[in-house]
Order: sequence, then C-alpha cells, then structure tokens
Amino acid sequence: MKPRYIKIEYILRALDEAFEGIAQPSIFNSGELSDSWMNPGIMIQIVDKFETQTKHRLLTLTKFGSKNPLLSLLLGKPRRQTITAFSVNASEVAMMYERDAPPPQERIEAAKLLAEAGYDTRIRIDPIFPIKDWESHYADLLYSIFSVMEPNRIILGTPRGLWKTITYAKNAKMDMSWTDYFSEDKTGWGMKLPFDKRLQINRFMYDQLKSLGFPQEKIAMCKEETTMWEKMSLPFRPLTCNCYGSS
Repeated sequence: MKPRYIKIEYILRALDEAFEGIAQPSIFNSGELSDSWMNPGIMIQIVDKFETQTKHRLLTLTKFGSKNPLLSLLLGKPRRQTITAFSVNASEVAMMYERDAPPPQERIEAAKLLAEAGYDTRIRIDPIFPIKDWESHYADLLYSIFSVMEPNRIILGTPRGLWKTITYAKNAKMDMSWTDYFSEDKTGWGMKLPFDKRLQINRFMYDQLKSLGFPQEKIAMCKEETTMWEKMSLPFRPLTCNCYGSS
C-alpha cells in the first residue's frame, strides 16, 4: 500500500539497453506483483517507450474499469506494442475478495473498448474460487464476456498462496478465508487447491469455452504444472502464456 518507485529515467534507460541487447522478440510482463496501471503517470511513459520499436511487446495486467480516466488516454492513441490483459472474476467472488476494485462488468466493458480500438486484449480469470454454485457463477462470467467481446486469449488460474503473500495478508489483518481452500501440499507457486479440484475447475472452464466456440489453443492455465496438461489430454504449448517459455 506504500509503493517505492524506481526513477523513471532508470527504467527507460534499461529498456533502451534491453531493446538493443535482446535479439529474440519478447513479452515484458508488468503485472504480476501489482496492477500495471497503479501509477499511470509512470506507466504511460513505459508504454510509449515500447512504441519506439517493433520487436518487443509489453503486457499490462489490470483491474481498472470503464469509468477510469485512464481509458480515454489509451483509446486516444492505440499502442500496437502493448497487450492489455484484464483480471476479472465472478461477481460473487469479486464482492468477497475484490471489494476495492471496479465491478467485473466495468472491467469487461473497458476490455471491450480497448479491443475495438485495436489493442491485443486478453482476459485472465484468476483466481477461480470453488465457492458454492461456482459452476453457475463462472458460466455467467463467461457469458458476460462473450456477449460483448471475444478476447485474443484467456488465461485461467486457481488460488495460490506463497508464504510471503499469506504472511503479509495476516499482518495486514486481511480476511484470510481464501486460504481455507488450500490443501497441505506445496508447489513451486506455494499452497494450492488439491489437484483433483483444480482438474475439475479446468475441465469445466475448457468445456464452457468450447461450447462458446473459443479455440482451445488460445486458452492457458496460469502457473499450472505439466501434469495438469497431461491429465486433461492437452498438448503443452510453449509461448501460450506469460510464463511458459520455449522449453
């Protein structure tokens, strides 16, 4: 809640060096540890820096909605080197755990407007919580998305709890009921739902997306293990998501 920022001139200089030194076209991920647009004044300078070249792209991840003044700034000058990914959740889950963020419907509307402006727009449904009647809640969410737009990619994820995340949340006296879903098994991404529950969720979401005509190759599972892909009889495809490299 009290971020400390690196000086923007250091960031822009580092990007110049990266653009010159990295030969393989790459996606720079900016939204894992915070909302990419938490400081628009800084971020817009980074976004515009990516427009000075055509090899590399920047991925932004956000929960901002259609009422955010930032939207007009992005719509007024579409950035071809920027991927806009929106984190959305079922309304019931958002009311429980995302009370300070715009409602999911406003985020979907913002995503629709950016997609229409020409941005590579993606939707990340993460974390999917298996609350009561979760199937109907997430089916409704998919209907809300596809009734107004078709994302370029959809990333699915289930709850994860790194040690630091859990510790900092406890120290901040946050609602910790989200940790009740974890099993005792630890993975490279901390605590997770039991494997069988994650499998059930992923199968349901893939089936729902198939029924909507969304291509399977445009779906990715966030921070999931290759055993999940095998269990779902899916070919593991590198480069389908931010964290899946070429090997």
